[in-house]
Amino acid sequence: MEVTALCIHVWVNVFVLLAAQVHFAQKADAAFPHISPNRLQFFVYESFSVRCGKLDLFTEWRVMRSHGNIPANCSETPNTSASSCTIKKTFQRHSGEYWCENEQGERSDAVNITVTGGSVILDIPAQPVIEGNDVSLRCMKENSESRHIADFYKDGVGLDSKYKSSIAIQNISKSDEGLYKCSMSGVGESPASRLLVFKQSEETPPSHSVSPQTFILLWTLSSVVLVALLLLMGVLLSRKHKEPEASRTTAPRLLEDNIIYSSVNYKPLTANGPTDLAKQSKAGRLTVQAN
Repeated sequence: MEVTALCIHVWVNVFVLLAAQVHFAQKADAAFPHISPNRLQFFVYESFSVRCGKLDLFTEWRVMRSHGNIPANCSETPNTSASSCTIKKTFQRHSGEYWCENEQGERSDAVNITVTGGSVILDIPAQPVIEGNDVSLRCMKENSESRHIADFYKDGVGLDSKYKSSIAIQNISKSDEGLYKCSMSGVGESPASRLLVFKQSEETPPSHSVSPQTFILLWTLSSVVLVALLLLMGVLLSRKHKEPEASRTTAPRLLEDNIIYSSVNYKPLTANGPTDLAKQSKAGRLTVQAN
């Protein structure tokens, strides 16, 4: 009984720990929709995907976007809503806010995506950056993989980019949060997008948080292990109670099994000829019976 109580106690502690980990992971997952590729600006005819996390294990979240001033499904197919949405060919009308929402009307924070008809965009992450990390912002020219010298601005103020196509912000802090844009001489200027920075705090979810799917798998495995342990203990206890009775009933039987019964029947042979001798030889038999 003590071993059973210990197993149940360990299982409950594991379950509570996993639940806490999933809670933190879900908070981070549902705070913002996930954009792939992870940037806020796109040229026309590019593609991007928006995916929602889950605030809990049993609530479906769907991708929403602002269509003018009216919220609408991300999918352009009528009466269709899903937890992910892919726009294969973007146009300027796809610019706007994207967020996640459930059937109860709960919403995540919104991400503001810009699709431009211009020739320059700023590669700036869509997901918030955790304070203390390094971030690189790159100025990109349409239909060009080459690096071009650009000027960078934060909240309208020029930054010292040292005549490069990108700038690196090391050990980022909350003070680095703001509106960023870039420009290329003779080419054009990018739209402005906001870089968000999350402050490292006690509420920041740990990097090793498990996903809801992993939690379900671990919970199932731990439950199976617990049931197996309880069944094994039940079998062992059952055998322990049956051992004395089994020893009393099997002992006499073992003695009987060692007894061998035998009988021999024979008839004297007469030598009246070869034929009679052969017949009488066949008549003699030896029978041994063993139980």
